[in-house]
Amino acid sequence: MRLDINCDMGEGFGRLRVKEDIGILKWITSANIACGFHAGDPHVICGLVEEALRLGVKLGAHPGYPDFHGFGRRAMQLTPQEVYEIVLYQVAALDGITRALGGELHHVKLHGALYNEAAERPELAEAVVRAVADIREDLIVYALSGSALVQVCLEHGLTVAEEVFADRAYLPNGRLAPRELEGSVLISMDEQLEQTRQLVLEGRVRTVDGGEIELAADTLCVHIESPHILPFLKEVHRWAKASGVELRPFSDR
Repeated sequence: MRLDINCDMGEGFGRLRVKEDIGILKWITSANIACGFHAGDPHVICGLVEEALRLGVKLGAHPGYPDFHGFGRRAMQLTPQEVYEIVLYQVAALDGITRALGGELHHVKLHGALYNEAAERPELAEAVVRAVADIREDLIVYALSGSALVQVCLEHGLTVAEEVFADRAYLPNGRLAPRELEGSVLISMDEQLEQTRQLVLEGRVRTVDGGEIELAADTLCVHIESPHILPFLKEVHRWAKASGVELRPFSDR
């Protein structure tokens, strides 16, 4: 059994923030780098790309809505064409920077409200897939497990990694519980570890109403703002070794 661990990174400004993220890189297998629309700047991007390449961590573009004040977590009334254009712009930037620094972009993972809306709305999922394919058809799309974006990727022949979350609660329909809902973020490391174990080994997760649903788990997202991020990642490595789970970047091969 294999598992990719990904983390959203570069969501700050200035070189000092890079130091905070670098400590996480050696414990993950894929890094999603903010592209400058919801967070990040050229200095942060270049610093993290260079360090990820040094450590062999796969690099992904993390495009979001152009919403600094809301950190990309507020819905925006953009047309599918506008979504296509903002995703194209951001992914192209990360792809170009990564190539300039001697690497190759591995995947694309949407951020925040854009991630959630593309999971629900096929017309936005189509726009995202078109943008990714127009840059490189071999780019992998990381998408919410069981979502519309997964289905659209498959319909268009793009490789998709179905993503699950260690620290987010789930609704009965498989979507993430809204952040404004009490209990939507799992704070306890024990809860995060149990949810990870259940998702990876059993392919299911407990929902906010006490039920359970099945979800594919190709890649596990951890959030850098989690209060126990480093101890959690170290424990996941220990657990994976004991459970026969190989931690490696996602690949369709």
